[in-house]
Amino acid sequence: MKMVVPNCSNAPQVFKIDDKLCSFVRRVLPGGHLLEMNNAFHDEVVILAFRGSSWLSNQDGRTYHETPGSVVLRDAGQVFSTKTIHCDEVNGSDCHEIHISQEGLQNILNAHGDGEYGTFDFSNPVLNHEDLHRRVIHTLSVFESRECALMKSTCLAMLFRDIAEVTHKKATNENKRRSNRRHRDVVEYMRENYDSEITLQSLSELANVNQFVLIRQFRDEYGVTPHQYLRTYRVNKAMKFIKQGLKLADVAQLCGFFDQSHLNRQFKRTVGVSPGKFFARILE
Repeated sequence: MKMVVPNCSNAPQVFKIDDKLCSFVRRVLPGGHLLEMNNAFHDEVVILAFRGSSWLSNQDGRTYHETPGSVVLRDAGQVFSTKTIHCDEVNGSDCHEIHISQEGLQNILNAHGDGEYGTFDFSNPVLNHEDLHRRVIHTLSVFESRECALMKSTCLAMLFRDIAEVTHKKATNENKRRSNRRHRDVVEYMRENYDSEITLQSLSELANVNQFVLIRQFRDEYGVTPHQYLRTYRVNKAMKFIKQGLKLADVAQLCGFFDQSHLNRQFKRTVGVSPGKFFARILE
């Protein structure tokens, strides 16, 4: 199903396709348009390729320059900040995104891979690889057109397999991967139990490190503390429930907030507007 989100002439346009394998998003920025996102993250794995713009991003305490011709990988739950540093004044920019769950990505790699590269290595999120960049854009065009299911699934599987190979050739040392695995367990636990009370002690026991060490290491890797990550994740979930028309009191309970007042404070602190104003903008 293809969906077009209408926007005013000076704002980005968003085109989305939902498929049983994954979803595809194409964002079109008008000439000279600049965007900035701070401490954001996706619920799914995202693969991006863009034309007509350059970006400066930060994650894991490192800065990356994302240019046309590169492919950007965002792991599910990975906190990042990014801003446009250049957008073509005449033709604008378009960003092609592939969104897929971690489970869906693994299923495709297991089904079509040869076992040598089990999954993506996200330790190097920016791949300066023009062939992969071209193929990301081509894959989205295949799903936008009326191509057969076999071509779609083959194109997607080969792209994922080759990204896995390229990223593993750029992988960092094993010690950092083990540290990332501990923090990944913490992230997965918070995402699975966001509607419940979560303590720093329970997270430190899960990671098998001292509480203060966990805060420092987690912040070094993700750019935020575990508490800030959980707050943002809960607000993201609240936004989805609000879009569905649920009452704010119910949303607060579903998302692990103490009450509606607690939801209001944390929502405004994260999004910049109250839940009520956010819902009003959706209606507009």
